[in-house]
Amino acid sequence: MRRWLRSLLAALGLLTAAIPACAQERAYSYSVVHPSYGTIGRFTESIAVSDGITRIDTQLRVAVKILGIVIYREEGDRSEIFRGDRLVSLRSVTITNGTRLDVRGEAQGDHFVVTSPTGVAEAPADVVPSDPWLLKVLGQGTVVSIKTGHIIPTRVTGGEPAMVSLQGVTVATRHFLAIGERQQESWLNDQDVPIKFRSVEDGTPIDFILTSPLRDAASAETLLVPAAKFQPDGGKLVRSPLGP
Repeated sequence: MRRWLRSLLAALGLLTAAIPACAQERAYSYSVVHPSYGTIGRFTESIAVSDGITRIDTQLRVAVKILGIVIYREEGDRSEIFRGDRLVSLRSVTITNGTRLDVRGEAQGDHFVVTSPTGVAEAPADVVPSDPWLLKVLGQGTVVSIKTGHIIPTRVTGGEPAMVSLQGVTVATRHFLAIGERQQESWLNDQDVPIKFRSVEDGTPIDFILTSPLRDAASAETLLVPAAKFQPDGGKLVRSPLGP
């Protein structure tokens, strides 16, 4: 290859050698559906994995309107970084009806330290964020809310088969239920991609339904994101001594 052409391709990032072979990236979009107001917004989740580091970025944009007037607006931008299976960083900014809430967390020694408007709290090193991609291991453990920063004892049950109608077809999934600060449900396909998940907010179920092509969800790697390290469920949810 001529030198000038090689230099040009390198500058444009088009040489195969310039792209890390281990890098993987996926992005998924969901519609946010309220039982009374219909589709009220969108949610996106982008996942990048390279050299043992996983970064998950999420974006939420929601607006509830009545007669064209916005009565509720929420915008959230969050980032989670894992080294191996351990959460090492969390950043979250949520603006609800003009009020901003900032949360940040960092792995420090054998703890994960979370700073939020309510103060500073410590969680165990194996804490996981309240992300439907991760809550797929049965048992109980500690979860940090990516919205509020609260540290929450959580139990995950289920895993039973369930059929979900989506994009004109029926998809085989496994259904999981997570009970902690609030109730969360997720329906994962055979590649562990949530094609639908639900968060119960003040008694109202809010659904997040995959709008990305199903073929994208079918081609994802099963181990794209770390899995929570939960203890086998002993039947009683033990409150965390670290508190929210």
